[in-house]
Amino acid sequence: MNSNAKHTYVLIAGAWHGGWVWRDVIPGLRELGHAVTAPTLTGLGERRHNGTGDTDLDSHIDDVIAHIEMEGLRSVTLVGWSYGGMVITGVTARIPDRIKSLIYLDAFVPEDGKSLVDYIPAEMRAQFDEFVKKDDSIPPIPPEVFGVTAPTLAEFVTPRLAHQPWQTFYEPVRARPLRQDISVGYVYCSGWNATPFTQFYEKFKSDPRVQTAVIDTGHHCMLTEPLKTIEVLANLA
Repeated sequence: MNSNAKHTYVLIAGAWHGGWVWRDVIPGLRELGHAVTAPTLTGLGERRHNGTGDTDLDSHIDDVIAHIEMEGLRSVTLVGWSYGGMVITGVTARIPDRIKSLIYLDAFVPEDGKSLVDYIPAEMRAQFDEFVKKDDSIPPIPPEVFGVTAPTLAEFVTPRLAHQPWQTFYEPVRARPLRQDISVGYVYCSGWNATPFTQFYEKFKSDPRVQTAVIDTGHHCMLTEPLKTIEVLANLA
């Protein structure tokens, strides 16, 4: 890892996705002089063959902590997109001394003891509950629901999606009050209709402790508006 980097980013993708989703953001941040890694979580992306019935939120938190520790990273800007917000919350609770800032990128920001399904619409939770009854993984939501309309992007995203281990959505997170020296940013993607993230943006946009930004695009901002996403991540770090 470049010891002369301006910032050290660890990018965490959302449910059903892997580190591949950051393909356009990683080189852009590196060109600005930042160090960037994007570990893929267990059971997803190129690690989809590693998931088991026991893979849960803690498994994904362990993934990120192990990555940070093995790479010797400190003063980390931890970015969580979508479900990744659950993960970075749990990571920061356990290794706050390694974290400099948190950026929730159109993401869940859970309270202690809450799980992802506590923040989604009732009809979506009911659909997820059906898979849980069968002790089955949860299939990906089609990317067009998230505002991916360009055929080239849909063709890139769709075959790379993996089923999500169901326990990752249902295990409560262990959150802790943030240390005063850890800054927080929230990025809201305003260009898609089904967003469950308005609740978090509305909460944080009036909080003087949280820097906020809006990107007028769908949920996959790193693919649909990569230059803007790079700019926002650089500004909030």
